[in-house]
Parts: sequence; structure tokens; C-alpha cells
Amino acid sequence: MREEIRANKFSPAFYILTAILVFNSTLAFAQRPPLVPINLSNLRIDFMNVGARPAALGGAFIAAAQDETAGPINPAGLTYLESAGASLHQRRSRFKFKEPERSSTNPDAKRNFHTSDFDQSMVSFFVPLKKFTFAIFRQVVFDSRFNFETRQFLTIEGRPLTIQETLGGLGNFPGKKVELDLEMVSDAFSFAFELSKRISIGITGKISVVNFKLNERTFLDPQVTNVQFLPNNSAETTYSITSIDERKTKKNFSVGLMGKLIVDKLFLGAVYNFNPSFNLNSTIFLPEYKIDSQTFPTELAENTTFKLSVPDTYGLGLYYIMASKRLRFTFDIVRTQYSDLLSGNDLNVVADDFNSQTGTYVDPDGQPDLTIDDATTFHFGLEYLYKSPRFGLIPLRFGIFTNPGHRIYAAGTNPDLKRLYPKAENRIHYTFGLGLVFNNLKFDGGMNVSRDGFEFIASASITTPF
Repeated sequence: MREEIRANKFSPAFYILTAILVFNSTLAFAQRPPLVPINLSNLRIDFMNVGARPAALGGAFIAAAQDETAGPINPAGLTYLESAGASLHQRRSRFKFKEPERSSTNPDAKRNFHTSDFDQSMVSFFVPLKKFTFAIFRQVVFDSRFNFETRQFLTIEGRPLTIQETLGGLGNFPGKKVELDLEMVSDAFSFAFELSKRISIGITGKISVVNFKLNERTFLDPQVTNVQFLPNNSAETTYSITSIDERKTKKNFSVGLMGKLIVDKLFLGAVYNFNPSFNLNSTIFLPEYKIDSQTFPTELAENTTFKLSVPDTYGLGLYYIMASKRLRFTFDIVRTQYSDLLSGNDLNVVADDFNSQTGTYVDPDGQPDLTIDDATTFHFGLEYLYKSPRFGLIPLRFGIFTNPGHRIYAAGTNPDLKRLYPKAENRIHYTFGLGLVFNNLKFDGGMNVSRDGFEFIASASITTPF
């Protein structure tokens, strides 16, 4: 009898505790994983060679920038200009990245992925005045536009998926359709001064405008809870839509140094580019989504801040002119702080997080899931001035340079993160080109070839006859 009374006495507390546990487990069960403002695996900035001559010389031009391209490359080189003039440069590229078919080791392989437009242009005007030289220019610093699709992929087999697995991560990767336009245009003013017969300094002040447009749709198939994929994901359902359409303006500048180690033969150049950072706002829309008996209501996250920091760059260069003055060599070492791309952003990826009893997603190790390496690139170029009896002076140019993967990738060893954020391969680029010189008018053309594709650059420059 006492045992029955004691059981009845504690039964209300027992039921309350049970209700709390059920509530917490239901909350965790129904929790959506958080979404970051932008998928950082899509973010990659490629700096472009300014002008056909620098491009044809493998981008090795920090010490050789003694012409109309000096403003954006090394402003100190403007002091070597002898006449006022103007120049126009246009770059056109065609890159198509071919990746292997999707598999258990590469679930994020792109379908119809291409970067068909990487255009760049620059127009400049320059005026030398004794020891001073002024220049103004407008430059498309980078311009990348691409779109791709990925299919939903499942690495878990033989059992039904949990809710967390169905919502992406832990071996289940959602499908995506991404359209991204990223462009930065700079209006700039350069000033160079000759300190002595051997040393010149220069500075370029810029007003840069970034245009960022992103439309990313994530797809999930509710039927994968039973490990049953329909052919070609025909039952895919929109799970989230992320959009950014921003135009921001920031000031930035570059400083340069040019020195003559051996007069008229060996030149040394140095430059540092202080690039801007932009705070962008993304909107994330989560439509209603159902998995079996669970319903996730519509959600809207507006003005989620994403920080786009354009990496700073700095480098040293040598430019050597042979005694005949027909053969020239250029060599540059450039350091790019790609880690700036991660500055101020959320570096956690929900794919390896676990859902706690409080209904929140927790990173298992508490460490950043993403990283990117700062990189040093090497550039080498050779120029030979050929005198044609019919066409006059024809510069012939060849070059080579290294191009690191500089893609944001998984920092740890988690296999899911490594599949979603693989480390990109390095590339070797080969360049060549030629020019035509007619008194005060010259034309240059250049070609850059790598495993990914090719680009063509054309330049024209005119100077006054006095």
C-alpha cells in the first residue's frame, strides 16, 4: 500500500519530466540547420593582367612597367614616359572547367559549369611634366560571371536517413543551381615623382565599385528519407533561395617604387596594393518544406551581412635589358593574401554539425571548418625586339607563371567537408604575344593558355609627337 502511495506521489513529477524531454527532443527533431549568407566555396577572385604586353610576359611587369600600363601595375614607372598620350586595353577570355562525373569521392562535381566571361578593359591618359607624371585611368579589376548546377548526392546506403541527414550534411549533399556575377571597377588617379636619376616613387588613389549579384537555389528531395532517389532528381524541391544584388563603393590605393640597379640595364620594382573590403547584404528565403510528418514553416532572413575583402597583393620585380637592347628579361615574385577572403565571415559549415537536445546545431570541434592559403606566385617573361624590313619593329614575347588554386577549402579531415570544399589544384600558365610599332602608335596582342582555357588581350596606345 505504501509503495502504491509513493508511486502516486511521484507520478506527476515523472510526467512533467517526461513532457520536457519529449518537448526538447521534438524541438531538436524539427530544427532547421542554419544557413550562411553565402556559400564560400563559390567565391574566388582572379586578378587580371593589365594590357597585352604585361600579359604576354607572364605578368612579370613590376619592374618593366615603364609604359602606359604603369598606373595600375607600378605607378612609379610613369616617370619613364616621355610624351603625353592615351591607351586602350581589352581582355577577352574563354574558360571551361571540366570536372569528373559525380561519385562517392566527388559528390559536388559540377554539371554544365562554365566561366565563359572573364572580361577586362582599361582606358588611360597620361601626362609627363619634368620630374612629375600624372595619369588617370578606368579599369575593370576583375569580372567573373558563371553558373553551374549540382545534383543531390547521397553517400549513406542501406538504412533510412535521419531528419538531419535529409536536410543536408552527414553524407547527404543537396543539389544547387548557382548564378554569380562579381565585378570590381576602379576609377583612379596616379602621381609619380623622380626622386633622383636612379629612384622613382608613385602612388595611385582609387575609387572602386563592386557589383555583386548572386542567385543560389538549394534543392532537396524529401523521398530520400527512405534512401530512394528518383531518376535525375526529378522530384527535387526548393529548400532555400539565397540572393544578393549589391553595389558598393570604397576608396583604396597602391604605392610603388622603381630603381635602377644598373643604369639602362637592370631595374628593380616594388609595389603594394591595399585593396578594399565591402559589407554586402544577402537575403535567404526558406520556403515551407515537408519530410514525412515533419513540416518546416516558411522563414525569411533579411540583411544577413557578408564581408567581401579583396585580397591585398605585394611584390618585387626585376627587369634586365641586354647590351644589344633587343633582348629583355623580366621576373616577378608576388604575394597575395587570399586569407582576406575569410576575414569577418562565418567559417562554420553545418555539414558536420550535430543537433543538440536544445534544438541548436553545434560544431563538433569548435574550430573553423574553412581555410585558404596565402600564396606566392612566380612570373617570368622574355621579350625580343625583331626588326622586320617590311613592318618595322615587332616585339616578340613569351612568358610563364604559376597560378595557385586559391580556393576556400575544408580545414579539417571530416570527409563530408572535404567533399563539399575540396582543395583546388595549382596551374601553370603559358603566355606569348607580339606587337607592332608605328612611330607614335603601337598595337599589342597577347595570349594566356592553361589547362582551364585561354584568354586574349589586345592593347593600343598613342602618344603625342612632342
